[in-house]
Amino acid sequence: MSKTLETITFSRAGEAVASLPRCSGVYRFYDAEGSLLYIGKSVDIHSRVTQHLNEGRKPGRHQRLMSQVSRIDCQLTAGEIGALLVENAAIKAEVPLFNRRQRRLRRLWTITLQPSEAGFLKPIAIDFAPTGLRETDTFGLFANKHRVTASIQNLARDHALCLRVMGLDKGKGACFQHQLGRCDGACAGEESAASHNARLLEQLDRQRIAAWPFSGPLLLAERTIHPADGQPEQQYHLVDQWAWHGCFNSPAEAQQPLERPAAIAFDRDAYRLIYSALFRGRVALQDAVTQEPLVNPLLATRLSAS
Repeated sequence: MSKTLETITFSRAGEAVASLPRCSGVYRFYDAEGSLLYIGKSVDIHSRVTQHLNEGRKPGRHQRLMSQVSRIDCQLTAGEIGALLVENAAIKAEVPLFNRRQRRLRRLWTITLQPSEAGFLKPIAIDFAPTGLRETDTFGLFANKHRVTASIQNLARDHALCLRVMGLDKGKGACFQHQLGRCDGACAGEESAASHNARLLEQLDRQRIAAWPFSGPLLLAERTIHPADGQPEQQYHLVDQWAWHGCFNSPAEAQQPLERPAAIAFDRDAYRLIYSALFRGRVALQDAVTQEPLVNPLLATRLSAS
């Protein structure tokens, strides 16, 4: 995570709420000994911390948290996307006591699709590589190969897909599920490969991990029109192969990690945040090396489909 973000510290949390910034950012709660209790984010830090204090008046977990808060640190960002990405990375790196832990990446499996001789797409379980090039779409993240198989079997059952043409049922001719009326008949020549493939892709699309659609690393520029005191007017998120490499206050600062590239593991939560920002067109795109503006392929696809 970038060290260039401004951090503002407020001591005696209960007395400092009125002066908390009313803008996007990440906040950290510490106890009197300096132990990190909680990391949160908001588009209005003042409002969110006030909610924490109000919730802390009721018996329960929040009261236990707020009774210990002695210091609040605020890390201001140019917008909500930066706050979301910084918070996600910080929780996993710093492991605050009161945050519900977001899962760290472990060895996982994913699904790739390979066409059969007859043209039907066959889901294949492959070991998910946490780093490296993402040149093809894959689907889902699973704890083991058995869960991949179970997921495909559930899709087949719920959407009348054929396990035989997908390579999960041995034999020739009509499958047993077709005889029971639970398969739309791709195995019996009653459904084309194009139709079956389209239905399979429609269901898998919810779990898609898209191929990286750029030739190299990318800068996502996020800007606020009316920055608050101390809030950056614009920031740049360095992203490559869906991995977030940090938030920077200028393109020049973002060049530093490119000079000493590090392999950063794929993070499912960061991927979803970055993909959503691109798909909704909420950031401007620049080539991280040349700093030339880039066309957003996800936004173009969305507009053409609407």
